[in-house]
Amino acid sequence: MKPAHDHLVAKLEAMRASLDAGDAEAVALMMDDAVASFGRTIDPFGDPRVTALFQECQEKATRLLASLHRSVDSHATSRRAATAYGSER
Repeated sequence: MKPAHDHLVAKLEAMRASLDAGDAEAVALMMDDAVASFGRTIDPFGDPRVTALFQECQEKATRLLASLHRSVDSHATSRRAATAYGSER
């Protein structure tokens, strides 16, 4: 563990919490700051905590994105069906 990486750990933990809550908007807002912080940190993946949290966040983000895609596709399909049958939703 490296104290110089504590700020990255804190950012990734906050991002993980937002991903767990399904708050894609909060995660999107955190991304620019996180990317900039990674860029300013020497050897950001030199701390195993950062690597583990980064991988965990990446997996959770992939699952959240897939869930959002399914939701949008479902809604679009429902709207097309309603339109085809002459009703409005």
